[in-house]
Amino acid sequence: MAATHRRTGSSHGVGGTSQPRQLPGSACEECRKRKLRCDRRRPQCGTCADAGIVCEVNNNRLARGPKKGDLKALRSRIVALERRLSIDHGDGALTILTGEAAIATASETRAATSASEGGSPTLVSPCQNSSIWDGEIHVQVPPLTPTSAPLSFSTFKFPPTPPSPPRSTFVDDLMRADLDQLYFDRVHPNVPIFNQSRYFARARQTPCVDGPTYMLCLQYAMWTLAMALSSQFESSRELLYNETRQMLEALDLTDDDLQPVRIEQVQAWLLVAFYELARASYRRASISAGRAFRLVQLAQLHEVDSPGNSVEEEDPVVREERRRTFWVAYCLDRLICMRSRSPLTLTEEVVCTRLPSPELAFQSGHPIPGCFLPEAIASGDHNFLSPLAESAIVVTVCGRALFHSQVSGVERAFGSTSLDFWLRHEWLDGILTRRLESLSMNAPVVSAMADPMVFFAFMMAHATTIFMCQIAEASGMDGRCRPTVVEYQNRAVRAAREIAKMAKAHEHIGYFKAHIFLPLAVFLSASQLAADQKRRLDGHYAFHGHGLDAESESAFDGELQTCMDTLRKMQSFNHLARDHLVALESQEFVFGGL
Repeated sequence: MAATHRRTGSSHGVGGTSQPRQLPGSACEECRKRKLRCDRRRPQCGTCADAGIVCEVNNNRLARGPKKGDLKALRSRIVALERRLSIDHGDGALTILTGEAAIATASETRAATSASEGGSPTLVSPCQNSSIWDGEIHVQVPPLTPTSAPLSFSTFKFPPTPPSPPRSTFVDDLMRADLDQLYFDRVHPNVPIFNQSRYFARARQTPCVDGPTYMLCLQYAMWTLAMALSSQFESSRELLYNETRQMLEALDLTDDDLQPVRIEQVQAWLLVAFYELARASYRRASISAGRAFRLVQLAQLHEVDSPGNSVEEEDPVVREERRRTFWVAYCLDRLICMRSRSPLTLTEEVVCTRLPSPELAFQSGHPIPGCFLPEAIASGDHNFLSPLAESAIVVTVCGRALFHSQVSGVERAFGSTSLDFWLRHEWLDGILTRRLESLSMNAPVVSAMADPMVFFAFMMAHATTIFMCQIAEASGMDGRCRPTVVEYQNRAVRAAREIAKMAKAHEHIGYFKAHIFLPLAVFLSASQLAADQKRRLDGHYAFHGHGLDAESESAFDGELQTCMDTLRKMQSFNHLARDHLVALESQEFVFGGL
């Protein structure tokens, strides 16, 4: 009673009138921080007055507790969850109690427990237990026994997983049709790995399932690369690219060693590598391409026509797609290594896959198997092959030249220059000369402009001539080899001028249809023209020591300017062109003639 009297007495004044212990209003910030009771006096409370500090009050503090409508929303969600679970309320089943029912059940349980122990029932207020709050889910599970455990869990059925939302909802049917057409107009001429009618038939049969599939990943990779060669999809390009990579990497995590490598997975990674060369970074593209090359090896695409792999029942169109996928990867390997002067991944010596069939026969559904690569290189006739086959042969010569350069560098590093250097060099030069003659006879430059792949084969043949000159120059300019090196320099200058003329003519076709590695050939041409310009300025003339008249010198400068302009026009949608342009502009002698 005394304690009660003290508590009640402190709340009454002298005259017995009840006075509030606190004034209305909010507590100051200092009392809140120190967890003291604030008397709320203004302009300064007692605590702040004793401490001699400024009394600050925050009147914009958010209200405590859940927002209005949150509890109602939680109750609705709990009710929906109860309906989905459809719990069986039999013996040993799980019981889900929500809201007021959970609170009432908990109170009744405690009251019953107290009464059974001999005491009086005690009502438990919801406020006395912080673990019980309105809207919380409470699960009561009876003690498990050996007899009740199997029964209780056998009666519980987990709800089905809700379907995941569709991916890339912004790609509607009309956009898909547009991207498919854009791919076959601009990408397929340089990456001819699909039979169009078969592709559209497979695309219509693609099941609408949750999660990525190999065919869906391939379609996304095709659309991503098509967006890279267009300006109208610039805002959606990066989003679709990121989603494509995530889907492919998710499939990689679920791969099974017992299952064969799917050709769609190889094709998708190849297209992603082409996209990254054009719109991302060379390093990232090299890593993605390396992934594709390993998949090519795992799928044994390098031995499609090996006697041990010959399957008579295999669809000839499917078999031809496997061949073309390999040769696209083969060419990509050599072009990437040519760009970075790195070792090759797919070696030529173990290839047992025939060269691609002519395009018309492939698209008509009756492919004609081509010959093997060594037969095509060693053959003396000038039979015209498919554009992809012609490009593969030229790129093979380029890869051999790259290997020749790397071996020569190792020999110089060891101080034991091989006497076979010039024998290898002349042998490669002879193969390259015969290939250029064959291309000129079967596909003149005027007709080659109608096919981007043949056009690229011409440019890479001239670019390989320039590369052969660079290898000869690196071997040394001693007295015995100087005339030979000068001859290679003259031929390289002529090849560079041919590339400049073809780059000028390519403007009429459109750079969106150009091969991804076209800037590599233009870069080698500009480098050779710039080097020849520097020799002329220094008094060392490329053409056997004879100077050039003003008209010829102006033509040389104009061709160098053409190469630079070509790279400038392509740099907005081809990062290889941007990188080569930066490399050229960093050389001081280029600016001297521009």
